[in-house]
Amino acid sequence: MSCKAYFDGSCFLNYCAIGYVIRDRDGFPVCRASEFAGRGDALKAEYLALVAVVERLTFLRINEATIHGDSRTVICQVNGQMNTRNSNRFLELIMRLRRFFLENPGWRLKWIPRQENGQADALATEGLNGVKRSKWNRLRPSSDPEQSLWSSA
Repeated sequence: MSCKAYFDGSCFLNYCAIGYVIRDRDGFPVCRASEFAGRGDALKAEYLALVAVVERLTFLRINEATIHGDSRTVICQVNGQMNTRNSNRFLELIMRLRRFFLENPGWRLKWIPRQENGQADALATEGLNGVKRSKWNRLRPSSDPEQSLWSSA
């Protein structure tokens, strides 16, 4: 089976989430995911999203796939188009991904502009919604006057 996959990572206040969608050759969705992924930064979120979509495609036994992402850094590092320093915190992961793509010649990793990655972006953002709501609720005054910071003592 041949397919196209789109991934994205999102970050808010050092919390990460990932999103991806896998489509068959006719463009119909096969699988989609939106998941909270713990603490980290935007680059970590992007790498976690790429790993998640690669794992799902492997699980589905997909033998041909074009994986699209909007992180130029991730795509270029994994494709070997950008120098990767020995001190890069993702070096081991990058090398494993490079080997994986070499061993699976039917798979390609391709950069796309963010506006072409809308569904994966929305899914990654959706994964952060619980974090955003809980952070916002801590900043708003309580509706209970006894517990409100704004009530007089």
